[in-house]
Amino acid sequence: MIEFFKEAGETVKRMLSKPLFWIVLAVIVGFCLLIFLYRKFKVQALSKMEYSRYFSTDGVFAGEDFTLTEVVHNPTIFPLFFVEMDFFAPSGLTVDGVKCSEYTKSTSIFHIPPYSTVQKVHIVESNKRDHYKLQNASVIYRKNEFIYDVPIDVYVYPNKYYADVDLSNDVKISGDAIAKRKYVEDPFFFSGIRRYMPGDPMKQVNFKASVRSFSGGQRQLMCNFYESSRIFDTMIYLDLAEYVTSGSFEKFSEMLENGLRCACYLFCQAQSFGGRVGFAANCATDTGKFINIPCENGNMHTKRILECFSQISPYARREYSMNSLLREAIDLPPSTDIYYITSFVDSKNAELIHSLERMGRSVNIVRLEAR
Repeated sequence: MIEFFKEAGETVKRMLSKPLFWIVLAVIVGFCLLIFLYRKFKVQALSKMEYSRYFSTDGVFAGEDFTLTEVVHNPTIFPLFFVEMDFFAPSGLTVDGVKCSEYTKSTSIFHIPPYSTVQKVHIVESNKRDHYKLQNASVIYRKNEFIYDVPIDVYVYPNKYYADVDLSNDVKISGDAIAKRKYVEDPFFFSGIRRYMPGDPMKQVNFKASVRSFSGGQRQLMCNFYESSRIFDTMIYLDLAEYVTSGSFEKFSEMLENGLRCACYLFCQAQSFGGRVGFAANCATDTGKFINIPCENGNMHTKRILECFSQISPYARREYSMNSLLREAIDLPPSTDIYYITSFVDSKNAELIHSLERMGRSVNIVRLEAR
């Protein structure tokens, strides 16, 4: 045993006497020190890192693609490697080919040089109508968690391609060209110049008028204003009452989706022909017990109704009478075309519809059934 310790001592002595041993030891110690310092400075740099994100659009029709862009900025002199940014996507979306279940985690890996900004673009497919929201994103590094509160949202409208219903022929007199834009414009007749409003397309900006327009000592952006070559109104009513004949909740939800696709199709078609369109439904919203948006046109009005289509939930209260909404249709202009989407027409509905028809209004009943 004593001989063993003597040999071990001699071996250690020989190793300590060789410069290579000290070089290797210095390299190992230096490497460990660099790792320690890197981790320490990386935590500090992550605490100062800036993160933002945005969708390429605020609304799409179901089945269309859009993009989600993440932007990360490193305001420090310290380089950041292998930064794993996590966010959760709700079901109904497909992110980079991965179909999301209930809040599926997506991870982006960033390498960010000092004082630099990098970004990553995700391809998102909209599979289902809804109002989708993304709240937080986070970076977890060792025992440190950095949470970025960057809420963004996107509206997925119903699929507007619906083959089981169509507009009446008199609406189509104004033309047969269907616009492919999401927000249908109505550039038939030049009506005048007005102040620029959020949502106006840039091609309608009148730069000559803007140069001459001042308000409060500042130049004002002005736009050309257009009106339709044929003014007609189309009012769409969607009955969301859960009648006994609708059966189970799953069947009712399916009928609701079919009804919203039908309403969206009629809305887009009527706007593409230059008309003013309104929408009403007997379901509760954040602002009231029912929906009743009067006939108007323009980009902001179109956006409002499309977003309304996205927000309607099968769980919403349906306590308001559809007959009450139909009674208000008596005050509509006589030239208004009415589309009543419903799964059931009772005697009171039939009486109101007959009264509207006697007043000269065109009432089209669209039967709603589960597929």
